[in-house]
Amino acid sequence: MIRDEGTLVKHLTRIRARPRQVWLKGAFLEKCIESVKTVSIPILADRYGNVIHLGSRDCSIQRRHQKMLELAPASLPENVLQKMNDAAVRVTREAGYVNAGTVEFLADRKTNEFWFMEMNTRLQVEHTVTEELVNVDLVREQIKIAEGKPLNIPEGRIRLWGKAVQVRINAENPMNNFALQGGKTVHFYLPPGGPGIRLDGVIYEGYRVPTEYDSLPVKLTVRARNWEQTVERLRRALNIFLIVGPETTIPFSRAICRDPDFINETFDTGYIETHPDVFRYPEPSQEIRRLEKDISHVHTSIFFPYVY
Repeated sequence: MIRDEGTLVKHLTRIRARPRQVWLKGAFLEKCIESVKTVSIPILADRYGNVIHLGSRDCSIQRRHQKMLELAPASLPENVLQKMNDAAVRVTREAGYVNAGTVEFLADRKTNEFWFMEMNTRLQVEHTVTEELVNVDLVREQIKIAEGKPLNIPEGRIRLWGKAVQVRINAENPMNNFALQGGKTVHFYLPPGGPGIRLDGVIYEGYRVPTEYDSLPVKLTVRARNWEQTVERLRRALNIFLIVGPETTIPFSRAICRDPDFINETFDTGYIETHPDVFRYPEPSQEIRRLEKDISHVHTSIFFPYVY
């Protein structure tokens, strides 16, 4: 990262010290955006030239450039989001793309400037937050497009109601540099439920975390009428979410829910590195004992209501 002329000279001198064929054609400078958000615009496009966007998603909370929490819609000024939506539709149409997809942008949190980053030519892991807000089954629409059917979703049909967030429950140990838990078996699985709670995954009691594939056994998606209620529902869901066996990111995500910056939606792609407090949470064994006590209390209250 170059902030002044002296640093630039130092790096150029280092480059010139290498073999001539390395630097002969020049050096590349790339714009650095430090306080940046990753914003995704999901789209649907058919073979008849119809292209629509489905709102926006903020995917800024990441570790090793891998998304951990995603929320929709992104908290940026409405005129900025409208420009992103228009750009996503335009690039999709100009490329002649046909399918479900996502156009990703980098947005400067301070100036609201944004730049095209990439296009994901597929459904993304976090497509569930979009489905929850717009009430459109993206998998179904993708299949219909593949069958050659035209899009039949009027532009006015897309209305973003409320706020939604998805948390990836990974089989990893955040306290040990997110060490993978491949090969470990789930001995007990107690998922949350209730209004606005959605789970997508393959996990069950006896499930063995694979060593060959991604460490994501289940996704938790929460929706409510506003961000404050969504965070509260997410916090309650994580508080009763219990997986015994492999270490998971549940307690880590629970700590994020308590962080003031997360509660105020003031975060960017450097969130994990700049918020070390989210790694200071109780050991999983302590959380398991607490949950076992809570579950026992609920069980006793239901079956023996007059015993206290």
